[in-house]
Amino acid sequence: MAIVQLPDELERVIARQVAEGRAASASAFLEETVMRLVEEARSEEEDVAAAVQAGIADIETGRYTAVTSAEDERALRERMMARLRAHLAAEE
Repeated sequence: MAIVQLPDELERVIARQVAEGRAASASAFLEETVMRLVEEARSEEEDVAAAVQAGIADIETGRYTAVTSAEDERALRERMMARLRAHLAAEE
């Protein structure tokens, strides 16, 4: 196993986690923390890949808006903001 030097503040945080029983040891705490970060990154990558695939499917089926002018951009922005406002109002 490699030796890693941590700033004093991080060492105190880890020691507190161990003292409070949230981890069996500093090594166990670091291992669990790194694994959580790896899983979080993997999940984010999967979310992006799913969004890309959904976007590709939309384009392939013609569900998209072509923006070719400043007026198109303004109109699209207005439609998007109206949808957002409606969504937020429905959540209240």
